[in-house]
Amino acid sequence: MRSLPQLTLAVTMCLALAACNLSAPARDEPTPTPAITQILVVVTPSASPTPLSTTVIERYTVRAGDTLGGISLRYDIAIEDLMKLNGLTNPNSLKIGQVLKIPIEVPRLAPAEKLLPDSEVVYSPAYANFDVTAFAQQHNGYLATYRERVDGEWLTGPQIVQLVAERFSVGPRVLLALLEFHSGWVTNPALTPNQIAYPMGLVDKARQGLFLQASWAANRLNEGYYGKLSGTLVAYRFKDRSRARVTPTLNPGTVALHNVLALNTTWDSWQQQIGAEGFLASYRKLFGDPNALALEPLIPADLTQPTLRLPWSEGEMWYYTGGPHGGWGDFAAWAAVDFAPPDTANSCYTSKRWATAAASGKVIRAEHGRVMLSLSGSDFQGSGWTLLYLHLANAGRVNVGTIVNVGDRLGHPSCEGGSAEASHVHLARLYNGQWISADAVPFVLSGWKILSDAQEYEGKMIRGAETREASNSRDDPKNGIVADNR
Repeated sequence: MRSLPQLTLAVTMCLALAACNLSAPARDEPTPTPAITQILVVVTPSASPTPLSTTVIERYTVRAGDTLGGISLRYDIAIEDLMKLNGLTNPNSLKIGQVLKIPIEVPRLAPAEKLLPDSEVVYSPAYANFDVTAFAQQHNGYLATYRERVDGEWLTGPQIVQLVAERFSVGPRVLLALLEFHSGWVTNPALTPNQIAYPMGLVDKARQGLFLQASWAANRLNEGYYGKLSGTLVAYRFKDRSRARVTPTLNPGTVALHNVLALNTTWDSWQQQIGAEGFLASYRKLFGDPNALALEPLIPADLTQPTLRLPWSEGEMWYYTGGPHGGWGDFAAWAAVDFAPPDTANSCYTSKRWATAAASGKVIRAEHGRVMLSLSGSDFQGSGWTLLYLHLANAGRVNVGTIVNVGDRLGHPSCEGGSAEASHVHLARLYNGQWISADAVPFVLSGWKILSDAQEYEGKMIRGAETREASNSRDDPKNGIVADNR
């Protein structure tokens, strides 16, 4: 480390207070101006400066049962300060899904070494020829013989890893390396009961088994990846609730790995896990150099969306019920929007209306409400532009391998697949395996431009002088849109 010259710093108490006034109590009377105090700080050439503590703003999504008082106690922040920071006038006005800003004092800065390329963490073209089943059988560990019932079907261990990789659009090699690192599933045929129950190392009785554990890991990889892209993840959270600041220069792929490892351990243990003898040793044992197949940049700087139509038939009015939100799971980019047909009356009855192809392409996957439409001509979902349709009923759904033209029927809106309280279509975009948010590349359907808001599921669609607002309702002038196939 470079030695530092002697420094003389003039620091005022008023400046220090202004830098952290989020927790300063509100007062009715004027606050006296403190006297200016000059502090002489001498740093010798051999001294190693200690990183200064920094206040960062985290985002907290309100869940069922939350109160502002409970959140205040959890984070040790005065209710009045939380209300001021978030522009709240009523402490009892919280809504499920609302995102609150939370000031957190973080004393540590995480390491800055790049560990994984982005194209290895998302389900990118780097995986076009990777066969999870063949790889698992080659290593003959517990994974190769494992079976579990998922969504009513018996799947093998490799099939579960493949399914999770596809649904969350995360790299299966990273999932396999995490399995090997935490529990030896890939190469060891004889495991302990705990290794079998908690293969990703998350000891949680509600998340036992490969499918739930791998889904948790994929979700948290996406939390790190897209949190870094959007700037919403500014600090890693450790098991003991301590934090470490995300290094601003790190790539999203490395932040994703840092994040999933941090959540289930402590700072000291985490440092070992991200070191040369930790996760990377397991990865290299299985796959070699993680940069060998790197595709950089994964997303071209000048990326534009192909022409897309509204995903229902011309002349029909559907309703814009969900603004930009996660493509899959809780933490993917806000790549998806929701539309509801007019005939289901906020129920889960399968609609008689048809969801249609927003562009010409090939159906490359259809399972449990999920249809993947490749616009690039490829059979691989991580290559070029791909559209995800979710909640399409099994009855009448288009078959895998079907070549469709824009406007062709794909299936009926329902509640099948994922989590849904009323029949609708969830439409999301991917490019090279990365979820593409409405803010990253303009999301336009039949000339309607989709605009996100501060909260998930909120936002507007605009076309010329017309505006529609996302709403969980069927209000013709507010959120009804007639498809005209522009």
